[in-house]
Amino acid sequence: MEIIILAGGMGKRLRPLSENIPKCMVPVNNRPLLDYQLEWLDKYKISSIVLACGYKWEHIKQLYGDRFVYSVEKEPLGTAGAVKLALEHIEGDEYIVLNADDLTNVNLNDLIKFGSNATVVANFHSQFGIVDMNDGKIVQFREKPLLPYWANTGLHLLNKDVKMPAKGSLEQDVLPILAKEGKLKAYKHTGFWQTVNTVKELEEVEAFFKNSKM
Repeated sequence: MEIIILAGGMGKRLRPLSENIPKCMVPVNNRPLLDYQLEWLDKYKISSIVLACGYKWEHIKQLYGDRFVYSVEKEPLGTAGAVKLALEHIEGDEYIVLNADDLTNVNLNDLIKFGSNATVVANFHSQFGIVDMNDGKIVQFREKPLLPYWANTGLHLLNKDVKMPAKGSLEQDVLPILAKEGKLKAYKHTGFWQTVNTVKELEEVEAFFKNSKM
């Protein structure tokens, strides 16, 4: 199986940590964020990794050398445009695409068996503490509980037949169309999933990996 990692993010909400490096190179416990994804991918038979990048991509190349095929944007193309450009390096009919700033422990073997076209979804915790009320009175506080909703984790198994625009967004211009046509399956993941978009989330991820053997 081949994989496209979307690594063109600038990480504006992580500044000043991302001031001079791409988002995927922001340090997590003194290691690049991308390292954690690569450790996870090493458990599976990934035949090739295409890194869809652009912003300060030379920093990635300097550290990782020829470990990836680099698909470099000359201008921001959006997630769908980045995939379309990277597809020039994909040989098979199916491929995995994921965000470089989403960390997970999804079993890729099971996802591949599930088949395309599929988006991995997961429950997520409330950003705030939840208050339960009865007859106008607070009866219980629940600190950031797991919500009964499913979120897009930024991990997809797609078929090459899915059309990608030269510029545009997977989340707005591609996946909703597949869903409306009844052609997009949901792969439910109940394990670890964490976004790294803010300094607070970065601190949470650092704490998790310090205490985890995943």
